[in-house]
Amino acid sequence: MMRSFRWATLAPVSLLLAACAIARADAPQATQTELTPRDLHVWGRFDPGTWKRVRIFTETLNDKGAVVDTTITETKTTLVRADAGRLALRIEATVDVGGRRFESPPQTVEYGYYGEPPGQKSEAKFVGSEQLTIDGRQVPCEIRQVVATTADQKQVTRMYLSNDVEPFVLKRETTLLKVAGKSETDQETQVEVIALDMPYRVLRDIKPAAYERTIQQSPRGTNITLDVTCVDVPGAIVARTSKEMNSKGQLVRRSTLELVDYHVVDNDDDGSVMMTRRQARRAARRH
Repeated sequence: MMRSFRWATLAPVSLLLAACAIARADAPQATQTELTPRDLHVWGRFDPGTWKRVRIFTETLNDKGAVVDTTITETKTTLVRADAGRLALRIEATVDVGGRRFESPPQTVEYGYYGEPPGQKSEAKFVGSEQLTIDGRQVPCEIRQVVATTADQKQVTRMYLSNDVEPFVLKRETTLLKVAGKSETDQETQVEVIALDMPYRVLRDIKPAAYERTIQQSPRGTNITLDVTCVDVPGAIVARTSKEMNSKGQLVRRSTLELVDYHVVDNDDDGSVMMTRRQARRAARRH
């Protein structure tokens, strides 16, 4: 039971950090119609004080496919601060395991808009352009590569970026490599948008949403995730379904995420500019 509780306590944090992954590399200069790296980040585009609450249902299965453990986790994430280069999030989680409720100590995490933690070096560069086909539509994208290095590993990410098409980061390929004399790949992740401008009920409103598929592969197995995302919602994800398989292809864990509530702080000095740009693009697409 304690093993299950430890996993359940960490699960919401890892899910949310995954949702807060790299949004876009720095552009040399921003024009009037170009969005900044902070605008393009799923949390950075909002103002401090903005928060979101989600509920995660998780089932763990044994080797016979029977459910052996169920957890329900409610997580509240609050944007504590955000500037031109970094942001900080406060994460509070409550976990129900076997009818017992546990409250995890609040955590504050800080990272840059590439997803890099404090003290981690990263380099970004433009590596080309490509057209992606989504819903039969050709979308021109800029490709940027970000390399983040720590003492024992290197993370290489290629991002396919659109300044006009939500959710802006339309494809992301990430490879995690060992640095200490090893050449084998430890983990590969591919995230791609598979549908655009889909109507989705977000609490009381119908909003335009994108559907994203994530496939993460490592020696331990494969994780497959389907997300519904909306740029109007902090953290972007409004619904998620995922499954985890071990190295033998057996299903060992499955989960769903639902949005419970959120609140957006809109300071006239900052956030309203991004909202005006989003509204203008949507109005142009309707004509």
